[in-house]
Amino acid sequence: MTIGAVAAMLSDARRVVVFTGAGVSAESGVPTFRSAANALWREVDVRNFAYPDGYRRNQPEAWRWYAERAAKAIEVVPNAGHYAIAEIEQHVDEFLLVTQNIDSLHQRAGSKNVLELHGNLRAPRCFDCGARSSWIADPICEQCGGLLRPDVVMFEEDLPEGAMERARAAAEACDVLISVGTSNLVWPATEVPRYAIRGGAQVIIVNPDMEGQPIGRRITYLVGASGKILPEVVSLAWP
Repeated sequence: MTIGAVAAMLSDARRVVVFTGAGVSAESGVPTFRSAANALWREVDVRNFAYPDGYRRNQPEAWRWYAERAAKAIEVVPNAGHYAIAEIEQHVDEFLLVTQNIDSLHQRAGSKNVLELHGNLRAPRCFDCGARSSWIADPICEQCGGLLRPDVVMFEEDLPEGAMERARAAAEACDVLISVGTSNLVWPATEVPRYAIRGGAQVIIVNPDMEGQPIGRRITYLVGASGKILPEVVSLAWP
């Protein structure tokens, strides 16, 4: 299917879900966790940073590592793919952006209806009392003296309450789901495009690598960077 045909499909849709992963942020210069030469888990032992028990043991190094990630997220800027996704939201009746990213670049690009499956780096919280904080020098909660942590979903933790249910409901009811910058391999987030497929939606996958992606007759594959492909699709859908 051509980009023009995808644009026509999108312009006819009333209910759209966009599902994003680290590839979108990578185009802004944010290192990914698993893929590419600068993947973060190549640099450190994942058990010392991304598991609650390891995070607790690896202090203050783990706190400082996440603080650096939060600072990096503020330094970079949204790219053309982020802005194209925000524009889609302005043209359809029902829209949900389901993201696995924790850098808030979608919100900075203007997206409003955003569901963050894996949390975010905007404000840390206390392990014990849940109080919010800023990225201060030492990870000590000012309210109770407990240990501060990033407000992200670590391994062995549940997603935010109700998040997957909301994503599933939107995906099953949508006309079009666009999967952008994700391998669609990380469970349970990998289920989101599959809910749309089972619900009868058209699914568009935008990614440089299609290995391991869902397959089916209602799936269209656009190989490449979201910052190049999505602005073209949007400009054709709503000239």
